Amino acid sequence: MRLLNTFSTVVALASSVAALNVPKDSTSSRVYEKINGPPAGWSVDDSTPIDKDLSTIRLRVQLVPQNMDKFHELAMNIATPGHPSYGKHLSQHVIDAMIAPKDESSDLVMQWIESEGLGDSAIFSPRLDSVVVEASISKIEKLLNAEYTPFVHSSTGDVLVRTLQYSIPESLEGHIRMIQPTTFFGLRAMRSAISKVRPLDKSRPHSDAAAASCSGEVTPSCLQTLYNFGSAKSTTAGRMGIAGFLEQWPSKSDLSSFMSSFAVQGNSAQTYTCTLINGGTCPSNGGGNTGVEANLDVQYARAITESIPNVFYSTGGSPPIVGGGTNDNEPYLEFLNYLLALDDADLPNTVSISYGDDEDTVPLDYADSTCDLFSQLGARGVSVLVASGDSGVGDTCTSGGTTTFTTSYPASCPWVTTVGGTTGSSPESGWTDGGGGFSSVFGRPSYQDAVVTSWLNNDKTHSGVTKYFNSSGRAYPDVAAQATNFVIVVDGSQEGVDGTSCACPTFSSVIQLVNSNRVAAGKAGLGFLNPWLYGNASSALTDITHGGNSGCQGVISNAGFDAVAGWDPATGLGTPNYAKLLAISNTT
Repeated sequence: MRLLNTFSTVVALASSVAALNVPKDSTSSRVYEKINGPPAGWSVDDSTPIDKDLSTIRLRVQLVPQNMDKFHELAMNIATPGHPSYGKHLSQHVIDAMIAPKDESSDLVMQWIESEGLGDSAIFSPRLDSVVVEASISKIEKLLNAEYTPFVHSSTGDVLVRTLQYSIPESLEGHIRMIQPTTFFGLRAMRSAISKVRPLDKSRPHSDAAAASCSGEVTPSCLQTLYNFGSAKSTTAGRMGIAGFLEQWPSKSDLSSFMSSFAVQGNSAQTYTCTLINGGTCPSNGGGNTGVEANLDVQYARAITESIPNVFYSTGGSPPIVGGGTNDNEPYLEFLNYLLALDDADLPNTVSISYGDDEDTVPLDYADSTCDLFSQLGARGVSVLVASGDSGVGDTCTSGGTTTFTTSYPASCPWVTTVGGTTGSSPESGWTDGGGGFSSVFGRPSYQDAVVTSWLNNDKTHSGVTKYFNSSGRAYPDVAAQATNFVIVVDGSQEGVDGTSCACPTFSSVIQLVNSNRVAAGKAGLGFLNPWLYGNASSALTDITHGGNSGCQGVISNAGFDAVAGWDPATGLGTPNYAKLLAISNTT
């Protein structure tokens, strides 16, 4: 998927300015990436001593792939109903053979690392697309001509070690795509897309009608009615995946309590399994860092997906240990590379991801590289859905000194299906805090060109805010689901939560029901969803035409987008109707 030319030009210009008057030869180095300061919320942490000779960094040097445009074309064809390649998902070794870096790139990068005395600390990744170097911070600083510093986040207290700039030999330009962890703070500050957590109001009146319609608290019962999945057949075919980060995990005892009260699919005894990635943790009894996010995702995925196996992928990524320890790779990189290394039979059919961060805090090379990994998952046959975020069109609404709507990543990646938020019923309406907008990094993909162009040309409700968003960017959300008043169980007590973290596992689980039906019938899963959703499956979605999102309080007047007929950047194409989606899937 193409990057916006204007954004790429700015980045290239900034890199050129930072390296003026440096002669280009095989030994000179050039500043490869530089940021003016840490992202908002981060500051230098003078209170955290780091022994740079004892503390180590696991550095991933990503090599430039070949033929990525050709692969993207093939991946889009595989996902497009009616194309001869539709549904013919690829094994990873086929993808790797197509996009493998040049041998020259591998050789030159390894020679550089060896010349710095780190050859014994470097290995090629299993897929040979990167070199992983584990060495002391002081040695990595020498390798990259960089200075690593501890930073602390003002609200979370997270501490990490990053650099504001680094350099590589000029001879390696065009061979290295990304080096991390270096300048990217985003996923260490990564927040779950839950906006509010609160005890349930026991004094509120409860009625059977409210429980069935999602007009009060939201439970699996009302979702079953609203999204029409009560007819789903019980099956053990397929696999539902739930992504976990932030060193939080679900509790099986909380799940058992939740299912005893709220299961509607006759599956109250069903549970989940944990897969640990990059030092992730998942105690069998919960406890410790039991997370609201993890419990929410697991409880609603488990309740909706009948008897389908559920897997919680607990991906670690801890801050540095004072005086020593290892600074791990970015969690998203570890998670995505782990999935791509799985055999076809071990892949989940659907993955729900309720985490993200502001797009403008994500380095261009990181966003591009990880988005390409999402495209590979889609071509493998995995449907990836992500939450759109809980800031509407933005909080601070400034980027680089410019007043603008702000967007979220990975919600803005064109190779994922982004889920926005709705609230209430009769009518179901766009949620005011649901994330939506237009990417400043990724261009608009072809599958949404017709509906977004129609909205831009015909919708009159956004005429006062057109200067605050990039109309040529990838637009999101793609779809939506309920995002408020979800009942969950945490530490044995029922709580209510809001957020597109509620919407994402809900829509993802409905998709898994469809995927499992296909697998049970001997068909391939849907894989990357968007060409199907924007094409023949759009009629199986309920268009939301009330409400909308907002944001930018005190910065931009009347900021936000209305939910209108057709696609809109508040609720996308609409909410799911399982029975209709299944009927269309059966003919696809």
